[in-house]
Amino acid sequence: MKSSLTRRQLRSWVRLVGGITGLLNAVDRQLRTDSGISHDDYLILSWLSRTPGKTKSMSDLAEAAGHSPSRLSHAVTRMEERGWVVRARGEPDRRVTLARLTEEGDSFVREVSIGHLALIRAMVFETLGDDEAGRVAEGLDRVGRSDPRGGA
Repeated sequence: MKSSLTRRQLRSWVRLVGGITGLLNAVDRQLRTDSGISHDDYLILSWLSRTPGKTKSMSDLAEAAGHSPSRLSHAVTRMEERGWVVRARGEPDRRVTLARLTEEGDSFVREVSIGHLALIRAMVFETLGDDEAGRVAEGLDRVGRSDPRGGA
């Protein structure tokens, strides 16, 4: 396996990382400015809002968010303090801890989504168009599943 990139590959890699970093920084900045939450916290709330019963096990939520159980627990604690999420024991397996989005949390995430989705629409879909954005998403999905070292 080659240990270096061609000039074209390096240019593509730098632009890809720069584009993703710029997009994620803009999204995080918009959410913090408009709503006082991070992009990570928005994703957790958003996943819960789209889950049947607005409830997910903490371990499944940690995996979806790419967080350690401890990091997710701290995030959920912040959300509990704001009244957006409650924790409960699973039924019938009481060893499982569930996170459930409250009505207040659901209302908050729907409100926050308005500005968030407007930014995504402007930065991604108005810049690339639907077809090109779809192709980029498909390519990135393949990249995310292609760990040659066996991590994915």
